[in-house]
Amino acid sequence: MTRATRDFRKNLERVAIHNEDAAIAVMRAADRIGDESLRQQLFDVIQRMHQDALDLRAMRDAV
Repeated sequence: MTRATRDFRKNLERVAIHNEDAAIAVMRAADRIGDESLRQQLFDVIQRMHQDALDLRAMRDAV
């Protein structure tokens, strides 16, 4: 594995971790929101962020 490939894989993992961390922060905020419509929108965003993290890890593993 070349250095460039290793660096690329590390960056994919780093972005996946950041997505998950951000999703957790948004989830905590969503739990404190009284507006049910806004809360549901935030939970949809959280699900997409987690899916993006999974997709990034799959891409990392394929490289």
